[in-house]
Amino acid sequence: MEITKKEWKPGVIVLELSGPLQMGVECKRLELAFDELLRDKHTRVVLDLSKLTKLDSGGLGKLVNCFSRLKTAGGVLRLAGTTGMIDGVMKLAHADRFLKAYPTASEAVESFSDSASSSAS
Repeated sequence: MEITKKEWKPGVIVLELSGPLQMGVECKRLELAFDELLRDKHTRVVLDLSKLTKLDSGGLGKLVNCFSRLKTAGGVLRLAGTTGMIDGVMKLAHADRFLKAYPTASEAVESFSDSASSSAS
């Protein structure tokens, strides 16, 4: 699995995941990427899953873990591009109830504009 990190607008980081997110090395890679984000005080993160080819229970567990770590740090995680099998796994596990997903990464990034102004006050 490849992880591409981009800052789309100040304070919003997009991690684009491509390939499979499965138990083992891929999950560890995502965990290390989140360690770095939290260390650098990035609390608004979009995971772009549009290029993800596979998601198993370990990968889903890691997504939930990243969500809770970010929430504990006062941050927000958004998902983007959950389609097909990935979307099915999310719905089956009821993860779609608390992991907010958007059709595209840009829509997910834009969703932060409201919460950014309200959290600044």
